[in-house]
Amino acid sequence: MKTYSLILLITLLMILVSNTPGQDSGSRKLVANKTTYAKLTIRSAPKFTLQISGGYDYGVYELSGNNNGDFSSEEFEKGENFGVRHGFGGSVTLKVALHQKGNIRLNISALYNEFSSKYSKMNVGFYGPEFVNYDVYSGVIGVENNFTPNFKFKTMVGGGFIASVISGNARIYSENSPVDLNIIPAFRLGVTVFSGAEYALNNWLGVNFGFRFTHANLWFKQTKESDNPNEVYLNDKRVSPRMPYSGFRQFAWGSFNAGVNFYFGIKEKQYIIKQY
Repeated sequence: MKTYSLILLITLLMILVSNTPGQDSGSRKLVANKTTYAKLTIRSAPKFTLQISGGYDYGVYELSGNNNGDFSSEEFEKGENFGVRHGFGGSVTLKVALHQKGNIRLNISALYNEFSSKYSKMNVGFYGPEFVNYDVYSGVIGVENNFTPNFKFKTMVGGGFIASVISGNARIYSENSPVDLNIIPAFRLGVTVFSGAEYALNNWLGVNFGFRFTHANLWFKQTKESDNPNEVYLNDKRVSPRMPYSGFRQFAWGSFNAGVNFYFGIKEKQYIIKQY
């Protein structure tokens, strides 16, 4: 509930900020025959935006380890959690304006996120530390509402469907002996929602920052047993009787991101307005 409350709070802040005046419109006073005129420059919304971002990921629900966020071989083997809390990732997003006003934009994204218990405290045994790592390759298609598409400071909220391939590797201790595991790639579908802002430095370059929440395995959960003792499936579906490394587990995380934007198709129009 804390995560959803944070998303709601950020969204409300973005909406409030979007009501600020149009700081994009440059103006200059002109005087002719004792009459004052204002010269205004109005920018259009970009037709396309290429956004490149990177940031920090924080695992929630069963993606995280125990209460301290540390990896536990026993909990992992019982299927209680995925055993990681911290990660890093990056994304490339193409944003396409769906109409002339430019506030509704189609988003097509490619993402990579890496999670590892090595970023937390690790238990070190005679044969080395126990750990688990995950590699998540994802594609997203969704939409966003940009509240201020013509302004330099642009605020937005959005969401979409995410398809991911999740794989990894782990070393656990079972009966005081190390077991090295390969996590077989698994395909999952989920959803992602985000809020954020952009600041246009000029008509072709800007910066971005925001928050994203992703639940990567809402659909296609599956639990299977491998014939190879050193391989294991993602096993995120509860089955009865219980199998090793299996249990109801949600692969979800929050992300804090920042990066650069490249704008295409911004046009400027100048107006001369008589002032009284």
